Amino acid sequence: MSLVLLLVGAVLVAVAMSNRVIRLYPALAVLPARLTEAGRAALTTVGGSALIIAFFLALSGV
Repeated sequence: MSLVLLLVGAVLVAVAMSNRVIRLYPALAVLPARLTEAGRAALTTVGGSALIIAFFLALSGV
């Protein structure tokens, strides 16, 4: 569970910081995310929270 949260949190924070999204299908491409400032803040908040939860789950051994 903590690995999944770690992966999701890292992806959300990376999208918010770089403002780019990787599209895997039909071809590998990097597209602009076109996020507003509020959208970037929301992705950073949710992603950071997922990273913190993953850290504490890993500490507790879940």
